Amino acid sequence: MKAVVVDQYYGSTTKEDLAQVCQAYQKAGIELELRHFTTEDEIIAGCQGAIALLGTGNPPITRSVMEALPDLKYIQRFGIGVNSIDLEAASQLGKLVLNLPGFCIQELADLATAMIMGLIRNVGYYDRTIRAGGWPKGEYLLPGNVREMTLGLYGFGGAARCLYDIFHKGFGTKIITCDPYVPQEQRAQYEAQFVDFEELLQRSDILSIHAPLTEETYHIFNRDTFRKMKNNAMIINTARGPLIDQDALAWALENGEIRYAGLDTVEQEPISPDSPLLKLDNVLLTPHSGFYGERSKRTQIQMVCELVPHAVSAGELPRRHVANQAVLSQDLGLKLI
Repeated sequence: MKAVVVDQYYGSTTKEDLAQVCQAYQKAGIELELRHFTTEDEIIAGCQGAIALLGTGNPPITRSVMEALPDLKYIQRFGIGVNSIDLEAASQLGKLVLNLPGFCIQELADLATAMIMGLIRNVGYYDRTIRAGGWPKGEYLLPGNVREMTLGLYGFGGAARCLYDIFHKGFGTKIITCDPYVPQEQRAQYEAQFVDFEELLQRSDILSIHAPLTEETYHIFNRDTFRKMKNNAMIINTARGPLIDQDALAWALENGEIRYAGLDTVEQEPISPDSPLLKLDNVLLTPHSGFYGERSKRTQIQMVCELVPHAVSAGELPRRHVANQAVLSQDLGLKLI
């Protein structure tokens, strides 16, 4: 049997990580090839006969790709997001899309916390100014007190709930959230107020994004939404870059519509050297590394080593790792656990 890592140089895995995955696949009788394709045509040409495609990043696994690979059964992401995979087509064609829910939620919340506190306390600005020979004691933006602020969470999944714990239980910060998909019984477990999107924009001193990228959420943060936010507000994005219209964000920061931004993800990676965000001291940028940590890396590689090999050798698959749940109505010849 054959499987292919289609984007080995994306940057979220090391050679050692992939060697470990190769060994796990080999034990299950699967030969794992390491390749790097950037287009649908390259994936189709290079993956004939493969039962599994593995994406360390966000490769274009479209309907055309899946229809051209008749032996394909599994599509394995090394992360949580599946926005580059056509889930509807996968379900219709009987392909299982697997992801890693929850593997880095604590790390994402920790990074969001670092960005929030770093921006409030002018850490980036002070560090750069001191290295340039200055000593800006008691200067720049006057820090507010996070204990007196309202933290708004756009999306209330795993990482957002970790951030809730850090700020509400740790600092006593008031939490509001916008997520219509959270069941009522779960809402009752948190001292967070669930609000609509307009109220989230208007009331948040800090707005942290924790939603998937979909047609509904693409560029949901734009000039209109930034105009509705407080002029001293902060926006944090550790989710997907295209949720924010990046040109609109630069405009909002330059024109005082909001005060701060912390971004782990941007629309095009790496960020353009011409981006105006690079010139702003009230912006913190990290290179899509919110997943990165000792615990999360260990969990990530362990999950990838187990999912497809165990499905092939034992005929079992954990239901929670199936991103396209609609496919489960079909007879897949697997025991779901």
